[in-house]
Amino acid sequence: MATAKKTTKTTKKTTAKKTAPKTAKKVEAKTTSVLRKGTLAYLGLYGFAAERASKRAEQVKALYSNATDGLFEDLVARGEKVEMLAVGTAKTAQKRAVETFETTTDKVKSVVPFGANDRVEELEAEIKSLTKKITALSKKNSAKKVGINKELMATDKTAA
Repeated sequence: MATAKKTTKTTKKTTAKKTAPKTAKKVEAKTTSVLRKGTLAYLGLYGFAAERASKRAEQVKALYSNATDGLFEDLVARGEKVEMLAVGTAKTAQKRAVETFETTTDKVKSVVPFGANDRVEELEAEIKSLTKKITALSKKNSAKKVGINKELMATDKTAA
């Protein structure tokens, strides 16, 4: 019996040594297979997303081209209407401004005489003549003051 036990023990050890490389190769093959399948699934997902995006882009292009065919012309027509209203309003405002300017100018002209510049020249000439008279009078007064001072000085000398 002892010999039988030894043989079974040795067979288990030798079988474990022989099956370990096979098991490792199987695990490695499964890991590689799973990794490859994961990568392919990612690539498939990317391809699926690209296809969906291109389909959606085509749908949007079709919708956009159909929707804008009449929209652009409609917007142009509306813009022309707004332009006509703006031009009309601007012309009306311009007419009112010209009328207001003319009436205001007429009112100012009626208040201010046309010969106002001539009158200014007359007044300037009168100011010049008055200035000459004032300077002449001030010279006479300064001469009198000087004379008074001489008299005061003469009286002071005689009194002393």
